[in-house]
Amino acid sequence: MTRVLTPKAHEPIRLVEAVSGPRYRVVIDTAPKGVPRKQVSRNFTSLPEARAFVRKTREELANGSFTKPAKTTVNELCEEWVQSRRDVRAKTARGYRDALGPVRARLGNRPAQSLQPKDVEDLVDWLGSAGRDGQPYAQRTIALTLGTLKQVLNYGVRTGTLRSNAADGVKPPRRTKRDQKRIVPWDRDELMAFRAAADDDEYAAAWRLTLCGLRRSEILGLSWDDIDLDVGTVHVGWSRVVVASGETARDDTKSAASERTVYVDELHPGTSRLLRGLRRQQREDALEFRGTYANDSRLAVVDRLGKAMYPDVYSARFRALCEKADVPRIGIHTVRHSVARIMHLAGVAPADAAALLGHTLAVHLNVYVTRTERGAQAAGAALGAALSAAN
Repeated sequence: MTRVLTPKAHEPIRLVEAVSGPRYRVVIDTAPKGVPRKQVSRNFTSLPEARAFVRKTREELANGSFTKPAKTTVNELCEEWVQSRRDVRAKTARGYRDALGPVRARLGNRPAQSLQPKDVEDLVDWLGSAGRDGQPYAQRTIALTLGTLKQVLNYGVRTGTLRSNAADGVKPPRRTKRDQKRIVPWDRDELMAFRAAADDDEYAAAWRLTLCGLRRSEILGLSWDDIDLDVGTVHVGWSRVVVASGETARDDTKSAASERTVYVDELHPGTSRLLRGLRRQQREDALEFRGTYANDSRLAVVDRLGKAMYPDVYSARFRALCEKADVPRIGIHTVRHSVARIMHLAGVAPADAAALLGHTLAVHLNVYVTRTERGAQAAGAALGAALSAAN
């Protein structure tokens, strides 16, 4: 018969006789003197295991590294962190949830305290090999997911749920040439060809605003109160973005630099006329669909029933118009790059171009003014001419 070991009287361990056999229950006070009592308890099947737990817990209490055991899962910790980010826009919070999707799918039910660096390393390897239906995720997506997970685990450490960040030191895959997405904007002729085709569309006025460099979210967030039809200006002060599955909401602009006034009639003469036509059509729709028409927020871009246009619908209509205009089918955001490129070639000062597009000068120079082979050739020719003149 196996001898049952008995804890010593001074040990915080109690022997519990159970049907399945003896259990050793540990109860340790973890709160410093002078504060409300806090305890941590665990059950073990052997006395040596119980004593090891007591020894480790006391060492951690002594050096300040103790973290109370918690059942919080990775899913719960992710959601707690997103909820804590009250400093970001709703769209940004949705982006965080999207970035954490693969983490929650693979590790979501795990206790957060059980995560080890090897688990995060395996996650990154999985993302880079067979993460999405057997296909690897893009390097940029992996880096974004890993960076977001690190923020979640840092939050866990800060709030006392975790002892350490298991993602610290884990690196995303190296970025290669294959991972670099090349943006090919329209030239002036292609942009004007699109405008000619789009002017026949029922949302011609909206497409003019797209060609002025406004973001999709800014156009869908415009109200008639933001538009001065007499002066021919549009004030960008709001955006409309997707915040949850199937839902959109009016929110602040992307950044402080995004709020601006754009003289749309100077950019594309006749835009005010098209905007007047759009407002007239909405008034006719309100009469025709009286009782079902709903545009309480006076949005400038709505469907025939006055409902805000969904962003993906706007993008789909844009792609269809690209086909109609027989121009390269670029992403709708790339129109902003096209406008930036045309301004750059026209000699517009970068700071002025950045102000029109609603971003900082640093973003404009680093992202929107891209190098091209033609540009490099022209720069080389100019340098050659300067050197020849010096001789």
